[in-house]
Amino acid sequence: MKCNILNIEGELEYATGLMLQKSALYNIKDNDAYDTLILLRHTPTITLGYFAKNQNILAPNNFLMKRGIQVHRTDRGGDVTYHGPGQLICYPIIDTQRKQLREYKSKLCQSLIDLLQKYNIKAEEGHKKLSGLWVGDKKIAAIGYALKKIQAREGTKTITMHGFALNVLDEMENFCHINPCGMSGIKLTNMKQILGKQVGFKELKENYVKAFVKVFNYEIDE
Repeated sequence: MKCNILNIEGELEYATGLMLQKSALYNIKDNDAYDTLILLRHTPTITLGYFAKNQNILAPNNFLMKRGIQVHRTDRGGDVTYHGPGQLICYPIIDTQRKQLREYKSKLCQSLIDLLQKYNIKAEEGHKKLSGLWVGDKKIAAIGYALKKIQAREGTKTITMHGFALNVLDEMENFCHINPCGMSGIKLTNMKQILGKQVGFKELKENYVKAFVKVFNYEIDE
């Protein structure tokens, strides 16, 4: 089965990224299009998932606005998280019935684990009942996805949206404005901090595509 790869250069506002996801989803619904993997970087944004509590945003709105940080309530799972230019954001838009996909979350985590292994970073899914991807006791990636039931001509489709945010660069100061995943005191890390050097996003995206298509068993349609 083929998969479209949508690689966005530069930084994209969260609302635009959401629009791209919905466009890919409805292209599957209306045109039976290929699944799509969207790779991008967001401008500074705080998002609140289904069960997020407003008090997990620690800074007032006017302060965040002055810092250029937008706030969005969204329909993914999870609590509060931060997206910014120092992260690799990936949104897989997958028709789970057509793909006969099972255990989606574990496969998504495995694709990230395989990516980080290329850089000799050993990561694991979850830590002390906390979600996400961890290196020891420090969180390196947030996982937050949604399964959308869409009525199509041939019946109901369940299509994935949202995905993960991998901390790549050492730009962690904006995390102090939230309780990540609704939990205070969580330790965070990033690839640059672990490796002692910066990883280029072009190379990182190319390596993630390889890990993604292997774990999810796709051919690439670029």
